[in-house]
Amino acid sequence: MRAAERGRHLRTEALAGASARLVAGYCWPWTKPIGKERRLEADVRIGDWHRPWNADSDAVCENGAPPSKIWSVHEKGLDQIGCVYTAQGLEWDWCGVILGEDMVRRDGRWVFRRGKERKDPESGVKRVAVPGSFDPKVRAGSVDEQEFARLVRHAYHVLMTRASRATVLYSTDGETRSYLKDRAGGLQVHGLRPTWENLPEEARVPHLPRPRRGRPSRRKRQSTGPHSPDLFLF
Repeated sequence: MRAAERGRHLRTEALAGASARLVAGYCWPWTKPIGKERRLEADVRIGDWHRPWNADSDAVCENGAPPSKIWSVHEKGLDQIGCVYTAQGLEWDWCGVILGEDMVRRDGRWVFRRGKERKDPESGVKRVAVPGSFDPKVRAGSVDEQEFARLVRHAYHVLMTRASRATVLYSTDGETRSYLKDRAGGLQVHGLRPTWENLPEEARVPHLPRPRRGRPSRRKRQSTGPHSPDLFLF
């Protein structure tokens, strides 16, 4: 399945009521918003599928793209892609993780690679010349190869543990995609949405509300039993 198809599946889940975001390894240069209109450059390029990183901005960008501080919850955040630095500590129902070519499978082992950039002659923005990591915090002059590999693995560990319901993986490297498919199987959708109606009968047990700080009133204590009609799971 191509990256575009994975993205469409996440969007479908989001339209059905789930929270969902796309994240990726730091395998493409990251362009700051361009011009007065604060246009986001589509830095993440996989074939004919292009998307911008989440905005490196404290203000709203072109076409209502949210600033970085609300990218994870804004309705238009799904049009952008986060990385380990903007996704860590967050959680969504569904998370699409794009593995770039900083970590690929070769001859039965994982290989970790650094990327090189070039400047596009027409736009002047940075593009990928040699696929690999573009993370400025793991440059060759700052960490050795062993530490570089550890940090890349850690980044993907963070990205792959952001979902509470399902994680959808896609690698830009064909050999790595084949390995992941053999290990994890293809994409399977069983139609379970985060709604009360789609839960099996035995799971439809109302949860108690989260307790508030302070001592509740006597009246509230009497009206918040486990079978109270105004309590819902979702």
